Amino acid sequence: MVLDIIKYGDTNYGKLRSKNVDVKKENPFLQQLIDDMFETLEYHKNGVGLAAPQINKTLNLFVVKTPTFQEVFINPEIHLEGLDIQIKEGCLSFPNIDFAVNRREKVQIKFYDRNWTYRYAEYKETLAIIIQHEYDHLKGKLIID
Repeated sequence: MVLDIIKYGDTNYGKLRSKNVDVKKENPFLQQLIDDMFETLEYHKNGVGLAAPQINKTLNLFVVKTPTFQEVFINPEIHLEGLDIQIKEGCLSFPNIDFAVNRREKVQIKFYDRNWTYRYAEYKETLAIIIQHEYDHLKGKLIID
Protein backbone atom coordinates (compact mmCIF):
# COMPACT_ATOMS: atom_id res chain seq x y z
CA MET A 1 0.00 0.00 0.00
CA VAL A 2 1.28 3.45 -0.89
CA LEU A 3 1.52 5.51 2.28
CA ASP A 4 0.87 9.23 2.70
CA ILE A 5 4.04 11.26 3.14
CA ILE A 6 3.97 14.21 5.51
CA LYS A 7 4.88 17.30 3.50
CA TYR A 8 5.89 20.82 4.40
CA GLY A 9 2.74 22.78 5.12
CA ASP A 10 0.60 19.76 6.11
CA THR A 11 -1.30 20.14 9.38
CA ASN A 12 0.78 17.34 10.92
CA TYR A 13 4.09 18.71 9.60
CA GLY A 14 5.36 19.15 13.18
CA LYS A 15 5.43 15.38 13.59
CA LEU A 16 8.54 15.31 11.42
CA ARG A 17 10.35 16.62 14.50
CA SER A 18 8.89 14.03 16.91
CA LYS A 19 11.03 11.91 19.17
CA ASN A 20 11.23 8.42 17.71
CA VAL A 21 11.46 5.10 19.52
CA ASP A 22 13.36 1.94 18.72
CA VAL A 23 11.55 -0.74 16.79
CA LYS A 24 10.76 -3.88 18.77
CA LYS A 25 11.58 -7.22 17.16
CA GLU A 26 8.14 -8.49 18.16
CA ASN A 27 6.33 -5.78 16.18
CA PRO A 28 3.71 -7.79 14.23
CA PHE A 29 3.30 -5.03 11.63
CA LEU A 30 6.99 -4.50 10.87
CA GLN A 31 7.30 -6.55 7.67
CA GLN A 32 4.14 -5.06 6.18
CA LEU A 33 5.32 -1.56 7.09
CA ILE A 34 8.65 -2.20 5.36
CA ASP A 35 6.88 -3.50 2.25
CA ASP A 36 4.60 -0.45 2.26
CA MET A 37 7.58 1.89 2.61
CA PHE A 38 9.29 0.33 -0.42
CA GLU A 39 6.04 0.50 -2.38
CA THR A 40 5.74 4.17 -1.46
CA LEU A 41 9.27 4.78 -2.78
CA GLU A 42 8.36 3.00 -6.01
CA TYR A 43 5.34 5.26 -6.37
CA HIS A 44 7.41 8.41 -5.83
CA LYS A 45 9.91 7.78 -8.61
CA ASN A 46 12.26 10.57 -7.51
CA GLY A 47 12.68 9.12 -4.00
CA VAL A 48 15.62 6.96 -2.94
CA GLY A 49 14.98 6.86 0.79
CA LEU A 50 12.09 7.05 3.21
CA ALA A 51 12.12 7.36 6.99
CA ALA A 52 9.29 6.24 9.26
CA PRO A 53 8.64 9.77 10.62
CA GLN A 54 7.81 10.89 7.06
CA ILE A 55 4.85 8.51 7.06
CA ASN A 56 3.70 9.47 10.56
CA LYS A 57 5.38 6.55 12.36
CA THR A 58 7.59 7.51 15.28
CA LEU A 59 9.98 4.61 14.77
CA ASN A 60 13.74 4.43 14.25
CA LEU A 61 13.45 2.90 10.81
CA PHE A 62 14.28 3.92 7.27
CA VAL A 63 14.60 2.27 3.88
CA VAL A 64 16.88 3.04 0.96
CA LYS A 65 16.38 1.93 -2.63
CA THR A 66 18.42 2.88 -5.67
CA PRO A 67 18.71 1.02 -8.99
CA THR A 68 21.65 -0.96 -7.56
CA PHE A 69 20.98 -1.06 -3.81
CA GLN A 70 18.14 -1.84 -1.43
CA GLU A 71 18.31 -2.03 2.36
CA VAL A 72 16.24 -1.65 5.52
CA PHE A 73 17.84 0.13 8.48
CA ILE A 74 16.23 -0.62 11.85
CA ASN A 75 17.41 1.16 15.02
CA PRO A 76 20.53 2.51 13.27
CA GLU A 77 23.52 4.19 14.84
CA ILE A 78 25.90 6.09 12.58
CA HIS A 79 29.39 7.47 12.74
CA LEU A 80 30.37 10.08 10.17
CA GLU A 81 33.80 10.10 8.52
CA GLY A 82 35.70 11.92 5.85
CA LEU A 83 35.47 15.44 4.57
CA ASP A 84 32.39 17.61 4.37
CA ILE A 85 31.01 17.99 0.89
CA GLN A 86 28.31 20.44 -0.14
CA ILE A 87 25.62 19.04 -2.39
CA LYS A 88 22.10 19.83 -3.60
CA GLU A 89 19.61 17.42 -2.15
CA GLY A 90 15.86 16.92 -2.22
CA CYS A 91 13.32 15.40 0.15
CA LEU A 92 9.94 13.77 -0.38
CA SER A 93 8.60 15.95 2.46
CA PHE A 94 9.67 19.07 0.52
CA PRO A 95 8.62 18.11 -3.02
CA ASN A 96 10.23 19.80 -6.01
CA ILE A 97 12.70 21.81 -3.91
CA ASP A 98 16.45 21.23 -3.66
CA PHE A 99 18.56 22.51 -0.80
CA ALA A 100 22.31 23.01 -0.46
CA VAL A 101 23.50 20.86 2.45
CA ASN A 102 26.78 19.70 3.90
CA ARG A 103 27.27 15.96 4.20
CA ARG A 104 30.20 13.77 5.09
CA GLU A 105 31.65 11.63 2.34
CA LYS A 106 31.64 8.39 4.38
CA VAL A 107 29.45 6.81 7.02
CA GLN A 108 29.76 3.77 9.26
CA ILE A 109 26.44 2.35 10.42
CA LYS A 110 25.27 -0.34 12.82
CA PHE A 111 21.69 -1.50 12.35
CA TYR A 112 19.28 -4.39 12.20
CA ASP A 113 18.18 -5.43 8.75
CA ARG A 114 14.74 -6.65 7.73
CA ASN A 115 15.55 -10.18 8.99
CA TRP A 116 16.61 -8.76 12.34
CA THR A 117 20.28 -9.54 11.69
CA TYR A 118 22.59 -7.05 13.41
CA ARG A 119 24.88 -5.56 10.82
CA TYR A 120 27.79 -3.18 10.46
CA ALA A 121 28.51 -1.49 7.15
CA GLU A 122 30.48 1.37 5.64
CA TYR A 123 29.16 3.45 2.79
CA LYS A 124 30.62 6.29 0.81
CA GLU A 125 29.54 8.93 -1.66
CA THR A 126 25.89 8.71 -2.79
CA LEU A 127 24.81 5.97 -0.37
CA ALA A 128 26.50 7.77 2.53
CA ILE A 129 24.60 10.94 1.65
CA ILE A 130 21.24 9.14 1.42
CA ILE A 131 21.82 7.38 4.74
CA GLN A 132 22.74 10.65 6.48
CA HIS A 133 19.59 12.30 5.12
CA GLU A 134 17.30 9.50 6.32
CA TYR A 135 19.07 9.21 9.66
CA ASP A 136 18.53 12.93 10.21
CA HIS A 137 14.79 12.31 9.89
CA LEU A 138 15.01 9.87 12.81
CA LYS A 139 16.59 12.61 14.90
CA GLY A 140 13.97 15.21 13.97
CA LYS A 141 16.43 17.13 11.79
CA LEU A 142 15.13 18.35 8.47
CA ILE A 143 16.84 19.37 5.26
CA ILE A 144 15.95 23.01 6.02
CA ASP A 145 17.89 23.00 9.33
